[in-house]
Amino acid sequence: MQRRYHTNLPFLDLLFNILIGFVFLFIVSFLLINPIAKRADIEVKAEFLITVFWPDNLEDDVDIYVEDPIGNLVWFKSREPGLMHLDRDDLGKRNDEVVTAAGTILFPENREIVTLRGIVPGEYVVNVHCYFKVGPEPVPVTIQIDKINPYSVVLRETVDLTNKGEEITVTRFSVNSNGKVTNVNKLPKKLVEEWQKG
Repeated sequence: MQRRYHTNLPFLDLLFNILIGFVFLFIVSFLLINPIAKRADIEVKAEFLITVFWPDNLEDDVDIYVEDPIGNLVWFKSREPGLMHLDRDDLGKRNDEVVTAAGTILFPENREIVTLRGIVPGEYVVNVHCYFKVGPEPVPVTIQIDKINPYSVVLRETVDLTNKGEEITVTRFSVNSNGKVTNVNKLPKKLVEEWQKG
């Protein structure tokens, strides 16, 4: 008579394989539930950036005015005419604090940026205007014009605004249909008075 040995090894192997299968399915389902986040598909289009900045923590309010070749004027009361866009109307130190649910955020930079989102061939006029002045000393205002595609600095210049209501034509530059800057001059042109008339 032959003796048979009974073992549970095949049954345990079967249970272990089923357990491995469940773990594998759990991992796959977890990966499918939480896909890898992809970057946003936002296409930013800009041909030129015109940046105006003055010393931080000053209460003085400097405004930028840009006129395009067809007469559209971007300024703090008209932020998106034509292909131009004023990103932020900086009021000096007066709007440096932003209150959110997370607390107060301090943004001490005095800066205004105008974006030209497309090319309109012709002459652009860039003026700065001292809207509000506190101290007696002049405010040094730096203007930088950057061409984005391909990147180059068209102009970087600093002017001094001394009095409230003072307006300075920083530059007038012409752009051809290919986006190339062809002419730069400083012939004065009042833009602030034009919007007050009409």
